[in-house]
Amino acid sequence: MARIIDKDEKRCDIALSSIKLFCDKGIQQTSIDEIAKSAGVAKGTIYLYFKNKEEIIFTIWDLIVQQHDILFNQRINPNMSAKEKILEYYDFTQCLGDYDQEQILILFQQFISSLLIDKTNIYSEYFDNFFKLDYDFISTCLQEGVDKGEFFIDDIDTLSHTIIMLLKGSIVKSKASNMSFNDSQLMLTKYISYLLEHCTKEK
Repeated sequence: MARIIDKDEKRCDIALSSIKLFCDKGIQQTSIDEIAKSAGVAKGTIYLYFKNKEEIIFTIWDLIVQQHDILFNQRINPNMSAKEKILEYYDFTQCLGDYDQEQILILFQQFISSLLIDKTNIYSEYFDNFFKLDYDFISTCLQEGVDKGEFFIDDIDTLSHTIIMLLKGSIVKSKASNMSFNDSQLMLTKYISYLLEHCTKEK
């Protein structure tokens, strides 16, 4: 009797099996043939689950984000301050589960690099939605902090966008300086903490 294949599981397996390949070769330089070989399937099988390479990449990131959100929600509690929640949200040392942290850093760097040279808007549209979720979370936390008297902010929108720009900039900086995951995390935490400390004080 033939084994019934779970299509969602197979799709995830193919996507996750290509992480190392993307990290080692880069997104632009990785072919569907190589992805198929890495996943141990025929090239035609790839197209049964994905329309193109971009769908594979975005599936990987969707899975990572889902894992991050699950672990993050397990770690926060109602007694935490808004600042603590934001720093916890961006503490990826605790929010990646079984993923290899160094690989995820490289992968994020690859995603940002692809975004910068994207002429199709495929990456831009995906990451606009991706960072929209970050914006919604940050702005909600900042408003919560204002309502509770923790923060004194005259422009939540600008501060929310600034924190997101900090994340993007730290990814570029970590790539340019060949920083490890831990050093990159420390840098990100340091600058977000500084921003929240000095941009939210009562005048």
